[in-house]
Amino acid sequence: MDIPKQIGNYEVVKKIGEGGFGYIYQVRHPLLDEYACIKENKEALAEHVELLTLEAKILWRLNEHHSIPSTKDFFKVSHNQYALVMSYIQGPTLAEIISKHSRIHPEDATWIVERLFGAMYYAHANGIIHGDIKPENVFVESKKHDIKLIDFGLASYKPTADTKPLGYTTQYAAPEIIDGKPPIPETDIYGAGIILLSALGGDVRKKSIPTDTPQEITDFCMDLLKFDPIERPSWNKNDPLVRISDIREHVFGRRHMK
Repeated sequence: MDIPKQIGNYEVVKKIGEGGFGYIYQVRHPLLDEYACIKENKEALAEHVELLTLEAKILWRLNEHHSIPSTKDFFKVSHNQYALVMSYIQGPTLAEIISKHSRIHPEDATWIVERLFGAMYYAHANGIIHGDIKPENVFVESKKHDIKLIDFGLASYKPTADTKPLGYTTQYAAPEIIDGKPPIPETDIYGAGIILLSALGGDVRKKSIPTDTPQEITDFCMDLLKFDPIERPSWNKNDPLVRISDIREHVFGRRHMK
């Protein structure tokens, strides 16, 4: 496909990604000389517009958390073609880091997941289940000691017993989602377990973790990945954000929560 030179008032710098229904570009605001990120639906299809609009509405509601991209604009480009403007993120994805190094230090893995839990708690408190938490959807901002949880394109707002998953990535999906059941907070908590396992250099398919990983971290990760969501930690039972902070203090001598 030809990369557009301009989308709305924004100059396109380069294409930086592609999702199931959208292209993602780095753009520059010509008057402010500031960079942003634009997601535009791939095809002028009503269902693509609906998904992009839903993602825009969800991010609009989550516009105040440091580990979630902020929404800057949403506008119509042409007939059935829309653009979602978000903050530009500096840094690699966790998937890129793992691909380069195969694994990262357990302390780095735990602070990344701790930040992820913070973003997840905020989303869940606002009625939003992400539904597709995986290494490709977590940007790591090492200098800020922070992460960005991206791509809410498959997220659900206040799901009910009749809500169906909008989609999923098979190798990372929680068992209940593969079974076609409604997404719940514990679905994202399973995803955090996948993030932790992947960062530690584990085998996602076998759900195995290198034996030199501190046992407390291994045990915690396995709890996150319980087949039955009722058995996983939740915000009301064995709070995973508190627990991972306790583990960091016990294993590494420091904790950090925000």
